[in-house]
Amino acid sequence: MPLRNASKRHISVPSGTLFFSSKHQLPMPKTAGIPKSLVADINKLKTRLGSLEKANSSLLKEFKNTIKEHAAMIKKQEQTIASLGKKSAKREKRKPSAYNLFLKDKMSQGMSMVEAVKAWKEKEGGMSTSSMRQTSTSQDWQQQTQQY
Repeated sequence: MPLRNASKRHISVPSGTLFFSSKHQLPMPKTAGIPKSLVADINKLKTRLGSLEKANSSLLKEFKNTIKEHAAMIKKQEQTIASLGKKSAKREKRKPSAYNLFLKDKMSQGMSMVEAVKAWKEKEGGMSTSSMRQTSTSQDWQQQTQQY
């Protein structure tokens, strides 16, 4: 549809904005001479543009919140990594057993390890009570299996 006398139908709008933008609520220009279907299409577009802008702003808010949450998680992970990098406090050493103290004493007197162990066994009378208990338990088990 060619426009005749287009200068009469020119719509003046502030530079850079369209008259149907939802950001700048400008009144609709006079519709005299504009087909009703075109005006209806423009109104539909204005409605659609408004809903898209609302959706866009809600998505932008959600995106910003997600970025903040991720930044907080990253900061927490960095703190965790930093704390893992630090050396933990040393535990106290266990106190040496009587056996260890005995061996240390004998070896400092010049005995070999084997001689110190033999001396410990002689001192304790051959076997300790706990080893005798283990030996008898295993012998009992072997006798029971032989009975079957």
